[in-house]
Amino acid sequence: MKVCLDIDTVNCADLAQKLSFLRKDMVLILAGEMNIEYVGRASSYAPSGSRLLILKPDGSLLVHEQLRVEPLNWQPPRSTAHFECYNDKLRIRSVRENPREEVLIEFNDIEFVKACKLVHTKLAVIGRESDIVKMLLANPSIVEENATIVGVDVATPYGKVDILMKKDDKLIVVEVKNEKAGITAVAQLKRYVEFYTSRGCRVEGVLVAPDISSDAMTMLIKEGFKFVNTNTLRRSTLADKTLEKFFKTKRVEVSGG
Repeated sequence: MKVCLDIDTVNCADLAQKLSFLRKDMVLILAGEMNIEYVGRASSYAPSGSRLLILKPDGSLLVHEQLRVEPLNWQPPRSTAHFECYNDKLRIRSVRENPREEVLIEFNDIEFVKACKLVHTKLAVIGRESDIVKMLLANPSIVEENATIVGVDVATPYGKVDILMKKDDKLIVVEVKNEKAGITAVAQLKRYVEFYTSRGCRVEGVLVAPDISSDAMTMLIKEGFKFVNTNTLRRSTLADKTLEKFFKTKRVEVSGG
């Protein structure tokens, strides 16, 4: 099944009628020479030029040019688009009621018109601390080969240890961050390690983060801790793999210590 349909642009009146019907449940994409006028809380005018217009079923309208992520003009969801022909030129008027704003687009020449039926999904976010913790729980060998899980959010007098692991007679304290780690993160890890050491345990500290500051790395190495760089993992992951898939199939190279 084709996702996009090519819409004939020869007959302006017929085109306006088709777009009025299709806009209800399809994304409309038009490219060509257009001029744009905006009236609302301010006013603006863009002279005729080659641009790309995107109109979505929820009323969202975006006009893009050659550069930049931000659109040149736009209207938010719940705006209403009206199509008409004036002197055999297609006009699109997008109206937002509150506050009252109008974008009027007139095409001097149309290169193409497509109507696309696209999906509506939500991103599965990979990279939050909770996501990283879950991956490490599923694959303890990322931190150390043959390590096993002792507990998660293990309470100590200095806070909760994100993950506590064990290998033979050694405890492994894992501190997880989803942003650049600084001295504070290393100091927190040090307190956890010292706590278990004071109880007669042999302990290893591991910091997991996408990046680390130079002074934090200096302190990490001085304390003999290890660092797992999740940002390096993301960059080295193949394009068709998510971080989660990579975690499930690869052993992380740890540095420091």
